[in-house]
Order: sequence, then C-alpha cells, then structure tokens
Amino acid sequence: RAEGLDLAEIKYDDNSDVLELIEGKLGLIKQLNEECVRPKGNDQAFVSKALQSNKTVPCLITKRTFTPIEFGIHHYAGPVIYRAQDFVVRNTDTLPEDMKLAAKSCKNEIIAKHLENNSSSNQTKSSETSKAPKRAKSNLTADTVMTQFKTQLTSLMKGLNQTQSRYVRCVKPNTQKRKLVMQHITTLEQLRCAGVVAAVTISRSAYPSKLGHEEVLKRYSMLNEGKPKGGYPSQEEEIIDLLTKTLKKFEYKKKDGSTAQAFAMGKTKVYFKGGCLELLESERAKIWDKWAVKVQTPARGFIARRRVMKMKYAEFEAAVKPIQCMFRAALAKLKLAQRKKDKKREKRMGKKSKKAAIKIQAVVRGFIQRPRYKQALIRKKEEEDLANQLDKMKEKLAEAEDQRKRDLEDAKFQFEQEMEEYKEKLEDQLRAEAEKQNKSAQQQTLIDESGKIIEYLRKENMKLRQQCESMKRDYKSLKENNARLMEANASASNSFNQLNEHAKGLNATNARLIKNVDTYKKQLVKMKEDLKNRQAFYLAEAHARVAYQKTLARIVAQVQDKSRDAQLVEDVVIWALECEAEAKSERAALENAGQKAPPGPAAAAPAKKSNRPSDSDSDSDSD
Repeated sequence: RAEGLDLAEIKYDDNSDVLELIEGKLGLIKQLNEECVRPKGNDQAFVSKALQSNKTVPCLITKRTFTPIEFGIHHYAGPVIYRAQDFVVRNTDTLPEDMKLAAKSCKNEIIAKHLENNSSSNQTKSSETSKAPKRAKSNLTADTVMTQFKTQLTSLMKGLNQTQSRYVRCVKPNTQKRKLVMQHITTLEQLRCAGVVAAVTISRSAYPSKLGHEEVLKRYSMLNEGKPKGGYPSQEEEIIDLLTKTLKKFEYKKKDGSTAQAFAMGKTKVYFKGGCLELLESERAKIWDKWAVKVQTPARGFIARRRVMKMKYAEFEAAVKPIQCMFRAALAKLKLAQRKKDKKREKRMGKKSKKAAIKIQAVVRGFIQRPRYKQALIRKKEEEDLANQLDKMKEKLAEAEDQRKRDLEDAKFQFEQEMEEYKEKLEDQLRAEAEKQNKSAQQQTLIDESGKIIEYLRKENMKLRQQCESMKRDYKSLKENNARLMEANASASNSFNQLNEHAKGLNATNARLIKNVDTYKKQLVKMKEDLKNRQAFYLAEAHARVAYQKTLARIVAQVQDKSRDAQLVEDVVIWALECEAEAKSERAALENAGQKAPPGPAAAAPAKKSNRPSDSDSDSDSD
C-alpha cells in the first residue's frame, strides 16, 4: 500500500468468523455468561444454545458422534474439539465479596493489600467521587472469568494498536530438548500455525520479486531494442515500455475484459509476478551470449592462427634454440654489467646521501644545541658575576674592619695623649699651687677648667663608642648579605645540575621511543600481510557459501513454483532445512574446537553483491 499497489486481487485467510463466533452478540462468551446468571444453568444447556444460535457459522463443527456437551471450532491453526464439562462452574469461580472484606481487615499485609491486584491485569476502575455508602455486590453480578479475560484482551489489543509492534517468532526445534537436533515436521507445523507459511504464500501469489527502478534499467535496458531516438520523458515510462514488450506473453484478460500485466509499478520499486524475473534473466543471458560470441571470435582466431604458425615453424625449432641461447646469454651479460653499474652507483649515492644526512644532522643538532649553550653561558656569567660581587663584598668588609680598627687605635692614641697632656698640666698646676698657696681664687678657676676638660673628654669617648656600635651593625649586615649571596649561588648551581640531568633523561627517552617506533612499524607490516591473507581466505569461503545458498534457494523456488506435488515440495523444503542445520552444526563444532568458523550466507551476503537478484526479499511488505 505504501508503494501505491492494488492488492484487491490477493486472496488470504480471514479469521473474522472465528472471532465473531467467540465474542459476537450471540457468541460463546455471551451464551456462557447468560447460562452462569440463569438459576439452573448447566453445561448441556450452554452447548445447545450456542449450537442453535450459530448454525450458519462455517467455522463451528457439529457431528452426530459428539456428546451433548461437545462442540468443535475450526481455528486458524486447525480444528479443535471442546468438551464443555464444568464450563459454567469454572466461569463463576469468583471470590465472594464477604471474603474480600474479611481479607482486607486481616493483619497480614500480603492478604490485606495484595490479594486482589487488579493493576497488574489492567482491571483498575476509576474511584467514584461520592462518599455515599456502597451497596453490597452479589456474586451473581460479579465479573466472570470469561468477562475478565475479554476485558484484559481488549486492553492489550488497545495498547498494541497504539504502538508499532514487532513480533519475534520462537520455534521449538525438537521435543527432546537437545541441541543441534532439528525435527522438521514439528518445525513446519509451528511455522504453519504461526502464519509464516501463509505470509510467504501470500507474498508469492501476488508479487514475489521486486527490484528498484534504477536496478531494472541497469540490468534490463539492453532488452529494449526499439528505443526512440529522443529517449523517454521519464524513467517510469521507459520501464513500463521495456517490461510491456518483454513480458507480453505473461499478460492475460480478466473477467471484466481488461488486460492484467505481469508487473506492477510502485513509487520506488517494480514488483514482478512468478516467472517474470526468470524470463528477463534468460533474455538477458541470450544477449550476453551473443556479445560473448562477438568478443570471442577475434580471440579464437588469434589462437588458431598462432597454433597454425607453431605447426608451420616447428621444423625450425631445433635451429632456433642455439641462437636463442646465444642471444639470451648476451642479454644476461648486459643485464649483469648493468646491475654491477647500478650497485656501484647506489654505493656512491649512499655515501653522498650519508654525507648529506650527516651535514643535515649537524645543522639540526647545532640549531637545537645553540640555545642550550647560550643559556648555559648566561648561567655561567651570572654565577661569575655573583662570585665577583661576593669577593668585592668580602674585600669591602675587610677594608671596613681594618678602618674600624685603625680608627679605634687613633682614638685611643689621641685619648692617651690628651690624658698625658692633662696630667702634665695638672702636675704643673699643682706645683704652681704649691708655690702659690696664697692664691686660692686662681686654684678654684683651675679646678673648674679641669672639670670642663674631663666633661669634654667624656663626651668624646661617648661619640667614639657610638661610632664603634654603628660599624659593628654595618659589619653584621655585610655578613648577612654575604650569607644570602652564598645561598643564592648554591641554589643556582643545584638548578643547573637538575636541568642537565633532565635533558639527559629526555635524550634517553627519545632514543627509546625511536626504537619502539621502528619495531612497531615492522609489526604493523607483518599484521597487514596476515590480514590480507585472512581476508582472501574469508572472501573465498564467503563466495562459496553465497553461491551454494543461492543455488539452493533457486532450486527450492523452482520446485515450489512448478511442482504440483505437495509432498515433493515439503520434501525439498525439509532437505533445504537439513542442509542449513548441518552447516550450523559444523560452525558450532568449529567454535567448540576453538577455531573460527567461516561465516554463513547471511553474514557473507553483503561482502559482494550478486549479479542475479533473488526471487524473494527479506524485508517484504506482506510479512
């Protein structure tokens, strides 16, 4: 339908009569519920009413050999005979309301809350807004088992219709529960009951093969010999003209007088009926044969002429061999001389290239080492400057110490001289006092002068002491600066040594990495060669499996299309399934043995596209 095809002519099995019989207005569910509500309802009455009200339904089976409580239904999978014993009792097998109330008042949480879990079966009902007391519900008006089943099934179908569902059909290969064992009759019966066989039959009865528009033109455009000179206005018209001319013998007239074609044009694909694609391929093969003959004609003529020439000149073969030997020996000598020259030239070129490489390496290494050398020179100059500054500071400190000592000695010497002069003056004055005892006023003035002199000397002594303290402080600061300079020099030398060690480590790491890269390159070359060999083996195995699978599929398709014997068709299908099972068992045995099995046809199909399209598509719309 998505491709715009008319599917009205396709016939398929319809299960609506069975559904109507089970859940219709007069169906089995309604009849069973009515018989459960009736006071004296029983199983025999239910069966008789159901048979009486559904006489015209074709899927209902009635036989004279049936008992009064037996009836049959012809389901999609096959006929089933039912015995309605205890149907009425089991349908009314509901829990009484007083039991539910008693369970809700129970202290056990499991019994009180989870005895009736309607949320898991989609049976929850909306709570009423009114808080009026509810009337007790009788067991006769409670939902029966069939009503609950119908409600659950309806909710399930509603949920499925709201989604895009995909079904996984599980097929049981055998009844013994053993691996690698396939029971074909059981498997075919499961596929038939699951509707897979019907889906494939519908697909093959309508349009079993399909191809894209571009692929049809690419493969079969050579069949259209009467193409117009100006071409076709559209791609669809060209395809229709081509297929109408080629598949004319598959056309037939319908009951209404119209002509039915053997193909149908979709929006993106062309759909073919059975046998059409084989005819197109056979016509294409005929044209290929004609072209092959035209291509082979000059080649075969050349081979025949060559054979005649060999027969004609066979007698000269004995005389030609010595001449050929001499000529080939001369050519070999020339090649040997040329090879020697080439080797000498390669050696010269190798020496030149080695010298050039050494020069390039020298330039590069010099370019790399110059900045490092400059940095080392700068560090060396800084260290020398620090050492010179330290020596200068030491010299200044020694000069300051010498100057302080000299100043102290000079001050001491001056002080001693002044003291001696003062003593001499004092002795002179005492002598004068002894001589001039009568002059007391003069003595008093001398005493005052001596006191002033002593005070002046004390002040001078204090100044010298202050100068000494300041020089001591300067000396201490110079010592501290010297210690700091020594520490800075030590830290600079340590950092320089660490940088040198780090550079050595980096050079060693670089050498190791270069060696690892060389080894990895060699391993990569080996891995590429191994991968090419494995890929060639894999492609050969895959091509063989694909060819085998396609041949098997064509055989099965031909038998299904042209054979009228159902037993033969079933035997061929069973044989194909056995072959597939044997291939799977071989792959499983290889996997258990620790070897890698060759891929199956489903995995190897994408490796190379086939030149011949298959009659069935895995993503068919009907399935």
